[in-house]
Amino acid sequence: MITALFDHLWQSTLFACGAAALTLLFRRSGANVRYGLWFAASLKFLIPFSLLFALGRALAPEDAAFHGSIPLVTFVEKVGSPLSYAVAGAATAPVLPGGAPIATALPELAMILWAAGCLAVLIVWLSRWIRVQRLAREGRPLPIPAPIPVKASPTSVEPGVIGVVRPVIVLPEGLAERLSEEEFRAVLAHELCHVRRRDNLTAAVHMVVEAIFWFFPLVWWVGARLILEREHACDESVLAGGNDPSTYAESILKVCKFYLHSPLACMAGVSGADLKHRMEAIMNARKIFQLGVIQSGALALAASAALIAPLAFGVLSIQTAFAAGDNPSDVSPQAAAARLYEQAKPRTTVPYKPTDFDKYVGYYELGPGSFFHITRNGNHYLAQLTGQPALEVYPDSAGEFFSKLVPAQITFDQKADGTVTGLVLHQGGRLLPAKRVDPAVAEQAQAALTARIQSNTPSPGTEAAVRHQIEALVKGEADYSAMSPGLAAAAREQAPQASQAFSQLGAFESLTFKGVSPQGLDVYDATFAQGKLEITIAPLGPDGKIQGLLMRPPMP
Repeated sequence: MITALFDHLWQSTLFACGAAALTLLFRRSGANVRYGLWFAASLKFLIPFSLLFALGRALAPEDAAFHGSIPLVTFVEKVGSPLSYAVAGAATAPVLPGGAPIATALPELAMILWAAGCLAVLIVWLSRWIRVQRLAREGRPLPIPAPIPVKASPTSVEPGVIGVVRPVIVLPEGLAERLSEEEFRAVLAHELCHVRRRDNLTAAVHMVVEAIFWFFPLVWWVGARLILEREHACDESVLAGGNDPSTYAESILKVCKFYLHSPLACMAGVSGADLKHRMEAIMNARKIFQLGVIQSGALALAASAALIAPLAFGVLSIQTAFAAGDNPSDVSPQAAAARLYEQAKPRTTVPYKPTDFDKYVGYYELGPGSFFHITRNGNHYLAQLTGQPALEVYPDSAGEFFSKLVPAQITFDQKADGTVTGLVLHQGGRLLPAKRVDPAVAEQAQAALTARIQSNTPSPGTEAAVRHQIEALVKGEADYSAMSPGLAAAAREQAPQASQAFSQLGAFESLTFKGVSPQGLDVYDATFAQGKLEITIAPLGPDGKIQGLLMRPPMP
């Protein structure tokens, strides 16, 4: 979750920087253009690119999501999980008064802090909103011709527009006596411009952004840019309506002199933003350049890129994810996430002729001593991994099957003539190929496993491999060169936890063979000065490397 938040913040920051660059390009255009750019930067904080990415993936054609060799259900990743460290001494780590380890509680503490800040911001704004709403309710109606109600308030709050759905212009009592007729008309024109632009609505949207991301200074800076440009936009509209610049500027100065600034950004007033800068802009009455073809095209291109690029990437990522190699060290986190998303996707069983499944029936070698046995019982299709119960799979489309119990899929590889050469299991973000083998090979391997379980004999080389890894971990780091690429990648991710865990166990004392699991995995008990571990290891691969390793405290 923390990683996703950081990703969203840096992406939104980059987007805001792009908006800032575009405002420089349009600095001689109307303020409403720059306001639109800043508002887009604000909205970006509410729309993560990951959401657009997911939408793009949802729009991807079904056949794109399952193109080529795509998979199904891994019951064990050679050992259950590639590598997992859990030690008895972990309870000695620093804890909070409630008993939770500090490292574990940090996300919860961060969530509590964020919620407290968000609530504080909302409470402040709510109290101010109630106050300004009271002004609208208690104001005295004025006989001023306008498209929305105009009311007089006995308070000293400056003229402003209150409300989003049913806006009301509220003027302080006695304003007409303090301003000339021309000045009063200019002030009223300014407020009506806020109404036409729906500035209260857009301001309220950004207030939501500020409440959610109260801890991020950039959102407050964007809010200041929004107020500045919206006031400039209304100033330009008032001057374009034929009002004299000096008269209009004088009216704003008088309002600032006699009345208080609006307490909320979504109560659009007349005195907001950088007053000196506004006065200079009003008095200079510079020429505003209309958007040309090039500028309009640049805006359209930027808007399209911001929306279409994540959508397109989401659509293409389906194919990219499944085209990635089966070596987990070669699969990017984005590709793995795309696969995990696809695995959890709801699926529907399609009509399927049972006899068409018979060509898939047989044995498929997933790893040393580990086989898939694919069988059919009537119109039930079963996949069974060595040492595990049979799991029913269901047809999703021709040659593709899925499990209803676990988020995984299986596809079968076939030659042009229809000969089935293997299957691919898709689970846990991995593509795990299994080649088809002669039944005699699988039956011989099963017989050898049964004999090994009965004789309680470890697989060759596993004891030495476990001892070697323990010695390396006690010294500070596992020997990744003795592991398969997938296991090494997982081990590197868990290296900090492993180092901390083994530092608490103390000196290594002994290793005892415990037995062979039904899956053909060797189980050892390791004793240390400060605790014990149960270590499960898969048979070594043909290259002598460890295929799977699980380390955990002994089961009670």
